[in-house]
Amino acid sequence: MPTEEERLGIVEYDLKQFKTETMRAYQDRAFEITIVKGLTEDSIKRLMGVRKTLDEHTELLNDHTTRLAACRRKADLRL
Repeated sequence: MPTEEERLGIVEYDLKQFKTETMRAYQDRAFEITIVKGLTEDSIKRLMGVRKTLDEHTELLNDHTTRLAACRRKADLRL
């Protein structure tokens, strides 16, 4: 049966091992969160660009629709 010193040594070793593993896991999670944050910010910038482009295309489409409606009215008046 291990002595009190040996048992205490085992507990101290296990605690040190746990602390080391916990710190490593914490650093890994912090790194991953940093990467995810960067990817998210980049994605948001891209989505904003897509939204701007879509808004511009929507305006052009509305302009074309208005012009086509005017042309149709003129054609209807001729007939």
